[in-house]
Formats: sequence, C-alpha cells, structure tokens
Amino acid sequence: MATDVRLSVDLGTTWTAAAVLAGGEPEPLPLGTDGPAMPSVVAAVEGSMVAGAAAVCAAATDPASSAREFKRRLGDTAPIVLGGTPYGAETLTGHLLAHVLRVAAERVGEPTAVTLTHPAVFGAYKLDLMREAARVAGLGDVTLLSEPEAAALHYARLGRLGPGDVVAVYDFGGGTFDAAVVRLDPSGPVLLGRPEGLERLGGIDLDHAVLAHVDAALDGVLSQLDPTDPDVRRGVLALREECVAAKEALSADTEVSVPVTLPGLATEVRVTRVEFESFVRPRIGETLDALDRAIASTGLTAGDLAG
Repeated sequence: MATDVRLSVDLGTTWTAAAVLAGGEPEPLPLGTDGPAMPSVVAAVEGSMVAGAAAVCAAATDPASSAREFKRRLGDTAPIVLGGTPYGAETLTGHLLAHVLRVAAERVGEPTAVTLTHPAVFGAYKLDLMREAARVAGLGDVTLLSEPEAAALHYARLGRLGPGDVVAVYDFGGGTFDAAVVRLDPSGPVLLGRPEGLERLGGIDLDHAVLAHVDAALDGVLSQLDPTDPDVRRGVLALREECVAAKEALSADTEVSVPVTLPGLATEVRVTRVEFESFVRPRIGETLDALDRAIASTGLTAGDLAG
C-alpha cells in the first residue's frame, strides 16, 4: 500500500463522497454499493455505529436507530437521539467520517493528510464543529476547504479554467445551497466578494415538496398518523424514498405516480412535472437571487466571468 495517502472528503447532507491521491492520479474512493458515494446516514446497531448502506438497512427495520440529514443540525444544541442515546450533529458527522477513514485504510492505506470540504458560508463556530467531527473520527489536524473553491480546483484540473479566470459557482446540494465567486490564482483558488448561502435549502426540500403534495392529495392523512407507531414510521420512511425517486424521475418524465403504503392505506398519487416545477419555483428563485448578490458583492458583472 502507498505510504503517502491524501484523502479529501465531502460530507454532504444526503451523500458523502471521497477521493484519494496515493502516488498517481486522484481517484474516487468507492464508498457505496452502487457507486462511489454513500448515503450520509448513521445508525446505532448493537452498541456500535454503522454508516452508509448498513445504516440505511438498519433504518428500514428500526427507524429510531438511525439519523440522516444531520449536517443541517450542526450548531443546534438540541441532541439527536439514537437508540435512547443523545448525540450532537458533530459527533454523528465524526462517525460518518470514521467510516470513510476505515474504507480508505483498507483500500490504499492510512491517510497521511485529510481535507474536508464545507459550505462557503460556514463561520468560525461551524468550522470548529467540523474540526470536532474530525477529532471524533480520530484525526488531529485537517485541512478545511470551501466547496466552491474545491469545485473551481476541479474544473481547473480538467483544463476548463486557466490562471486568473474568475468564475461563479452555483452549488445546489442535498441540504444546503452555496453561491460564490472564485478567482484561480497561481497559488490556488481565492474567494472574491461575499459568498451567499441558504443553509436550509437543498434537494431534500424538493423531496419534502413532493411529500407535501402527496399529503395534500390525500387530505392531510400523513399528519393524522401516529408518529410513535413503528409501522407508521417505516411506512413514512418508504414514502419519503418514493418521493425522492419521483423527483428524480421527473427530470426525464412528464408525470410519475407515487405509491403510498401506510397502515390502513394503499394507493398512489400522480405528480406531473408542471406541478412539481410550480411548487419548487419560488425556492429556486431564492438561489438565483443569492447568486446575483454574490456576483454583485465583487463589483463584477456576469460578463466579466469566465464561466
């Protein structure tokens, strides 16, 4: 195995991805069963923490044992309870990172340097929580890099950007949105102006919009269910997954049907692309406004950008 292993990790709200550099070219680190990324899900199973696909499987049988989308909870003092034990979001993030480190160690060797990416709008407090997550995972020093800077570096490496180019980055993630302007200096990417972000807007909000549409079509039946009933929790979890699949299918299809299987209810709800676009358009408009503000804060115009 390589002696110098550099690992970079994107601990996303919904998906976690990583890449390794071990003497040759950077390569994706296989984390998932169907691709390089794994779901950002952790679960407490028989006293141990598991992550990714194993956590998703645990959630299917015992939803109360698992947590997802906890990146949004960084800085929230309210604990996340798994199996009766309270955790902070930074601790769960640390367990997610620990899983990535184990996979890296098994495949290419123990990482000698680790970089973690983060939303550009994270302030000092949340960056400290990222460092705490690294400590939970057993790491000392880590490099923190904003996600727009990482994106600019990637495009520069592909040859699509050159020295001195200035680009606007529109980063619509699973749980957060970032807009930033980046200049490629010889020493590396530099953020210009003031990055803009929406920490409560991402792909999961589009999923929730589909779920709300389904609930409205069923006259609010979801809000009438008992959330403490294990069968209800499993049914709602499965319905959420169907809503995600519906959202993704609407990229290619003009309409989809969302199957609904809950205690005492088995039906389906149709969603058209026109309907979907109508109820997400206001939120997408917020991202465009944020991008405009990020560009304006630099004193530049869109015509000054390389892309």
